[in-house]
Formats: sequence, structure tokens, C-alpha cells
Amino acid sequence: MALAVVLAPFLDQPIPKAKVGDIDPLGAAIGLLALVVSIWAGWLSVRTLRWQETDVTTAAALLARAVLVAESDARRQLLGAHDKTIDVEFDFRPAAAHDAMGAALLGRLAEVVAYYRQLRPRRMVITGAPGAGKTVLAVELILGLLEDRAPEDPVPVRLSAAAWDTDQPVEAWLSTRLSEVYRVPPATATALVAAHRVLPVVDGLDEMDDGPALVYASRAGRALRALNAYQHGRGKAELVLTCRSDQYQALEAMRIWVQDAAHVEIRPVSAVKARDFLNRRVSELTRWRPVLHELGHHPSGLLAQSLSTPWRLTLAVTIYEQRDPRTGIYVHNLEDLLAPDLNALEAIRDHLLRLFIPAATALHPRPKGASYTPDQVHAWLAVLAGYLDNNIATGRSAAGRPLPSTDVVLHELWPLAGLRRPRLVHAAMIVGAWSMGAAAIAAHAATSSTSVYLLILTVSIWALAAFWPAFVAWQGVWPEATRADLYRLRTRSGARHLSSGLPVGLAGGSVAGIGVELAAGVPAGVSVGVMTALAAGLAAGLAAPGRIEAGDPRDMVRDDLAFGLGFGCAAALAAGLTGGLAGLTGGIAMALAGAFLGGVAGRRLGKTTSGVMFGLTGGGAVTFLGTLTTEHAGLLTGVLTAWLIGGLAIGIGGGPVLGITGGLAGTRYIALLLCTRRWNDQWLPWRLGQFLNWCYEAALIRVAGGGYQFRHRELQDYLARNPIP
Repeated sequence: MALAVVLAPFLDQPIPKAKVGDIDPLGAAIGLLALVVSIWAGWLSVRTLRWQETDVTTAAALLARAVLVAESDARRQLLGAHDKTIDVEFDFRPAAAHDAMGAALLGRLAEVVAYYRQLRPRRMVITGAPGAGKTVLAVELILGLLEDRAPEDPVPVRLSAAAWDTDQPVEAWLSTRLSEVYRVPPATATALVAAHRVLPVVDGLDEMDDGPALVYASRAGRALRALNAYQHGRGKAELVLTCRSDQYQALEAMRIWVQDAAHVEIRPVSAVKARDFLNRRVSELTRWRPVLHELGHHPSGLLAQSLSTPWRLTLAVTIYEQRDPRTGIYVHNLEDLLAPDLNALEAIRDHLLRLFIPAATALHPRPKGASYTPDQVHAWLAVLAGYLDNNIATGRSAAGRPLPSTDVVLHELWPLAGLRRPRLVHAAMIVGAWSMGAAAIAAHAATSSTSVYLLILTVSIWALAAFWPAFVAWQGVWPEATRADLYRLRTRSGARHLSSGLPVGLAGGSVAGIGVELAAGVPAGVSVGVMTALAAGLAAGLAAPGRIEAGDPRDMVRDDLAFGLGFGCAAALAAGLTGGLAGLTGGIAMALAGAFLGGVAGRRLGKTTSGVMFGLTGGGAVTFLGTLTTEHAGLLTGVLTAWLIGGLAIGIGGGPVLGITGGLAGTRYIALLLCTRRWNDQWLPWRLGQFLNWCYEAALIRVAGGGYQFRHRELQDYLARNPIP
């Protein structure tokens, strides 16, 4: 700012021998250098914000509070919105070698915290049959450890094994998931993991591969070897792992297991425990008397075997406790559960699963403006289940990444519609957006005296500039979300950093603007200043420490689209209202600002480099249009003023163009929705995120990290087998 004051008197002096529209080479060099210096200085300030000294004790306490809230909600959902649990028992299963010390032969859910704390080292593997309650036991352990956690104790964090790219080291994976799931700033997440203040609870090792694929080189096998190499000091690091018994036994047969750990296996729920649970849980015992009688007199019978897991018991209670909301009459007769045609375990299983979705739909009100019918809910969830099960059966992958078998992550769901079609639609959306921008320019120019040749050149440049982002959209199989946590801008800290960042940006922008003014005139200089201020303000706001809490799986798509559209509109409007940036200078300004914000948002270097390339093409094209139509052009004699074409036309038309092009992950999600309309055999609701959030509230699905999973694998498999209600 001081430099601006010193040089201000000289800005009104004309450049010797320079005509209006000419570019002074010396001024251009000064402008570009000043711009780069100001952007770089801002980047260093943001790095200082992000890498400031982290108090791991305070951060761990905040993380513990967030995990407690999230896991308490998960427990409520897993228990069917009730507080009654089944006190399942588990047995210690010695490994061939290298067991943890202190493992008792028998344990139960109510004492799992004490059981875990006596282990040396504290490493535990929980196995059991499908629906045995492995996740519930892990959640009970997490909540118990958090209830009386000491400040120096690690925070237990549950992570979905299916989301782990085993090429990524354990430490890097933990840091990434903390940032994605609990909004922990990257520097803080890295510090917490390095200080071993995080206890990983890896849930669902069996979901990493299909059964026949469990070979030594399988994902699950690589995960176990990585966990065995995960150390704290000179010993094995603490951890908890859950897995189905048969998959873990298959790995043990190949001589792979979690070393220095206590392997426990959950017992089936006995008929006595099932009766006790029903006595404590149901409203009217007289209605349940036939079922209680059957369990009591035939403890090894078909019904007792079918209800030998907490999942099945909860399912039965949810269905047969359902009442008509108007009359209060029970919807289903318990005699149906004892019908003669239910003469096999599979028949009872499918009977319960068939009634579950209608019961859940009736029990939970739909969002405002939505009217999901049970048949629609069944059909939409069946599309997702079929996609996941097909990935298991075929072992499909895209660009070397295996497609998911359990996780529904919105911005990574696009392969559901095919590996090519969503990418083609994505590229077409970008070309269409740029075409509309070209049409807006042409429409404004048609009412003026613009040369037809200049108009053709302008539109051609705009069209050619669409090629690069469209190519990136097609070539980039897995577009990475910006990971810009816009929630931070709504916090006090974010608002404070945003307001303090804008003056800093204006100061830096004034330095850059002076140089650009020497090169291309006042409007371009003001535009660069505004761009720099906007970039610095947003960067400071995004880098501000946010509130550590569990995120919504929809946030990544929403933030990606909002960030792209918001910054694109603001940047293009700033350029347009001041007459457009000056040719290549403007392109570089937009490119560096985009790369700057991309780095703050958490992009990798390769992605930032791609952003620079886009900025040089897209930003240069947008701003070049302004230079072609202003009296400050220098490249061609301007024929219209900035306000006519290079102003609002670029600001309003160019903003959405940059937003759609910049928010690649969010735009790919929109492409998926366009590919899954009613005319398609894979129809999904337009507001898919809202629907999945309702399904979560209705306990049909659960949140797992940054995505969703079906409430139970049995439900997923049933829907895949029965897509028609």
C-alpha cells in the first residue's frame, strides 16, 4: 500500500510516445512481476496460516467431541432409534503366533472397554457372522473409550476399510480421512496422526474384496500387511479391526493376520438372549407371545436360527412394531412370521427384508416437497445396490481404481451410468456453457458496430478455449473435488480471516495493479487488484481453522459446485465491470489466482498445474474478449467500450462458464444425474443427495466416512436380487 501511495502521483502521467491502446513493454514486465510477487506473497501467508503451530492436545479434545456426537448418532441408528442393546458375547480366538497379551477367553459387549484396555499392545480384531453386531461392538468400544478419555489418550476414529487405497500409507490415509470426514485442517490432521493421538477403528475389512478374490495380493491382504507395519515407536501401534469370520479365516489360511492383536469372535445370539431382548424392547408382550413361545420351546429351531443376530432381531421388531399413524393399529400380524411357507432360513430372511423398506418409509416423514413411495424407494435403492453388487461380481475398475462394492460417494458415483457416457455428457456441458458465453458475446455485438471479422475472431477464440477444459473433463477419469470447506466461511474464524484477507489482497493487488496500469491502463489495473483481493480474501477464509465436526457426505459436491460458480462469477464479473483484463496479463492473473485458490482448497500439485493450464487458456480467452472490445486493447483498435461487450456480458456469461469448468467433480455429478433420468433403466431421483439423506434418517443406509453404505450387506444383496418391488 505504501508503494501505491508513493507511485500514485506518477500514474496520471502519460507514457512517453505511447498511444491509447498501446502496451509499454517495460510496464508490462513490471506488471507481471508485481502480480507474481503479490500472489506468491499471499500464498506464503496462507501457508503460514495452514502450518501454524498446532496444539495437538486441544485438537484431540475437539476431535473426541466430534467423534462422540457422530458415533452416538450411529449407535442410535444401528439400534433402530432405541437404546436397548443385546449384550452379545465373544470368544478369544488365538492366532498361530503373535497374540496380544492379556486377552481373556470370554468377553461381552458390556465389558468390551475393560477387555480392550487390558490388552498389550491394545490391538483387537472383531469377527463374526453377517449381522452378528461387529460394528455395534466397535461403536460401543469407541463410546466407552471416549466417556473417560484422558487428555493424552488417542481418539478412536471409525474408518471404512472399503474406502482405503492400500497404495497409500496408513498415516497418510488417516490424515486424509480426518480432513474429509471430520473437517480437521490438513496440518492439524497430520500432527494428530504423527503424535499418535488417533486410534484407527478400521470397519469392514471383508468389504474390500469379494470372497474368491481373497488371495495374498488382495486389497484385504495388503491392508493387513500395512497394519502390521504400522508402528508407534518401537512397537505395534494401537488399532481395532472388524471383519466377517469367513473372510478373516481365509486370510489366516494364507498366513496373514493382524499380529500382536487379540482376535475375538462374536457368538450367535442365543434363544434366551433373544427372548430377553424382545421382553425389554417390544410394546405389547401379548402380541409377541407366539414368537416368544417358539423361541422358548425350540431354541435350536428355524426361527431361533433366523433371529440369532442383532440385525435380524432389530429388523423383526422394526417391522412388527409398525402402527398405522391414524388408527394406531399394528400393520402386520405376528402370525405371518410363523407362517408354514417360511420353511427355510432364506425364506424368513427375504420375508423380513421385503417388509423393511415399506415399514421404514411409513415411520419417517419425507422431506418437504418430496413424496417418495415405498416402491420408488425400493427401485432407487435397487439401482445403487445393483451397481455395487455388479462391481463385486465383475471386478470392474476405472483408470486402475477398483469400483466400490459397498460405498456410495456422490462425486465418485458416475460409473453407475457407464464409464464413457457421463464423461461425454460432462464434456458436452462444458462445451455448451462456453457456447452460451459465445452466444452472449455475439448477441451484444450484433447490436453494435463491431466488425464482422472481429466478431468471428472473438467467437472463434471463445470456442477454441472450450477445447482444453472439455478435454480435461473427458480425460480426467476421476476428477478431484476442490475440498474447499465453505462451511469455514460461515464460522466466526472464517469470517474474520476473510475480512482481514481482503485488505491484504487489496494491498497486494494495488502493487500488481500499478504495474498492470502501466502496461494496459486503469481498468485492467483495477481488475487485477480486485481479482487479487478476492483470491486473498477467499484463501484466508478457507484456510481459517474451522469447527471440527462430522461432515455431511453431500458437502463435497455442494462445496465443489458452489466454490466453482462463486469464484467464477466473482472473478469474471470483476474483470467485466472494469473493462476486461489486458490480454495475456489477464490470463496469467486468472490462472495464478485459480491455482492459488486451488492449493488452498487442497488440490495436489498435478491438479494445480492443470488449473494453471486451464487459466492460461480459459482465463486468457475470457479476458482476451475484453481486450478486443475496449479502447485499452493494444492488440487491435477497440471498437466498443468495455461496458458494452467486455463488461457485463463477460461477467455474467463468463462466471458460470468458469464455475462449470472449474468444479469438475461437482459437474461430473450433475452429468451422472442427467444420465439417470426416467427414460433410463437406471433411474435415480434428481435430488439424489436429499433422497440419500432421508434414507439415512430412515435407517435404510448409514454414513461411512465421506459416503453412504446400506444399513446391512443383506439389504444391499436383497435389493440387487430383487430390483422390482
